[in-house]
Amino acid sequence: MDRIFEIEISENIDVVIDSRYRIKSFIEFIRLSFNKLEIKDDEYFIYFDTENIKKHKLLLQTLIKLYKKTHKDDSISKRIALNYRKNVRMKIKKHSISFNNILNIEIKKISSKEFSIEFSKFIKPVYNYIKGLFLFHILELYENKLIISFNENSKDLVYEIGKKNSIMGYKVHFVVDENEFRFSSRTFSVEGSIKEYLAKIRNALSIFGVENIYEFETVKKEYKRLAKKYHPDIHRNKPELIQKIYNKKFMKIKETYEVLEEYAKSKL
Repeated sequence: MDRIFEIEISENIDVVIDSRYRIKSFIEFIRLSFNKLEIKDDEYFIYFDTENIKKHKLLLQTLIKLYKKTHKDDSISKRIALNYRKNVRMKIKKHSISFNNILNIEIKKISSKEFSIEFSKFIKPVYNYIKGLFLFHILELYENKLIISFNENSKDLVYEIGKKNSIMGYKVHFVVDENEFRFSSRTFSVEGSIKEYLAKIRNALSIFGVENIYEFETVKKEYKRLAKKYHPDIHRNKPELIQKIYNKKFMKIKETYEVLEEYAKSKL
């Protein structure tokens, strides 16, 4: 309800719309539908065109529909109907994020081979972001904690994310005992790690025999097949070592699928 959406009718129909509204397809419609259009930064000036009245009316109807989602004032639609021949000046205003709560994330070295990342509370987007970065270093997984393999790559990731103040729009505070955890000194960036993460996504996709996330239905089918193949219940009567091997394979398939599932939601 705190999203900005203003409509004023004077010489033009002036609109200020918050960038948090899902308007990507709406903007594409404007860009494709109007020849008499001026774009400057995040401001769109749409001239009324007598040859394009239908699309101009559709533009105004869409603005009214968006406006009514957060405003009870019904007079605006009547006023626009009377002034539909006016030019439209629409400004997309960037929003600023205000943080009410801080998510504390503690990173603690357990041994020479592993460390933990513990979350003060479960916030799914942050949890999945960090889980995705450490996907191929995860040893154990819990709702509010990850156990990670201690190596040069994972140390570099910790060093960079530890400097972040926000992740996925949430305020975060990292608590790290530097006496237990020694950072790598080599050059590294989260931007580079994101590229590495996307490379891991591609590798993960290859596990399920597909080339891109838009084949996610195939990923689902292959996941079910592999999960059934490696499920611990099927191998409970085998030697303990064999059980452990299959259990690790099952966990890797499961975690890889979950990361792809979250990635698919953001892409699709």
